[in-house]
Amino acid sequence: MGAADKWLLPLVSVSFVSLMLFLSALSGYSASSALFARLPPPSYVRRGAAAPPSFAYLLSGGRGDGRRLLRLLLAVYHPRNQYLLHLSADAPEAERLDLAAAVARAAPAITAFGNVDVVGRPAAGTPMGSSGLAATLRAAAALLRLDAEWDWFVTLSAADYPLLTQDGKIPNVSPPPI
Repeated sequence: MGAADKWLLPLVSVSFVSLMLFLSALSGYSASSALFARLPPPSYVRRGAAAPPSFAYLLSGGRGDGRRLLRLLLAVYHPRNQYLLHLSADAPEAERLDLAAAVARAAPAITAFGNVDVVGRPAAGTPMGSSGLAATLRAAAALLRLDAEWDWFVTLSAADYPLLTQDGKIPNVSPPPI
């Protein structure tokens, strides 16, 4: 056994172990970076008792009110809130689809936060009396199914146009009862 044979086995062993460590570190790095790359971006919307109150809005209108509903939505929109847009049963389906498409195009934040929905098949009825109350209760139930992390329920019609933003209203809203 020569001098070259004495060093060959340790050299191959150390090289093999180094290669394995390098490959495991490389695959571990790429796997962890791939894992973090697939996670959704963190939400910057604070929730809980220390956060400002959040609202669930029912924005309702009738035939021809799609543009007014969009204007109202953009006026009251805040990422912390949940929104349900309701066009009455007399509005054509095309208007409902146009409203949903306009909401998606209106602001990237609305699409990013995913907190605006449009009622697909509204029940027939009048805004007055029991059918209006039933529609409001169905909308509140739908908003609870979509996201139950809101403190106040607000109904607005297409004819309403707020004079204050949500940030202007918050000092006037007391904390919800616990």
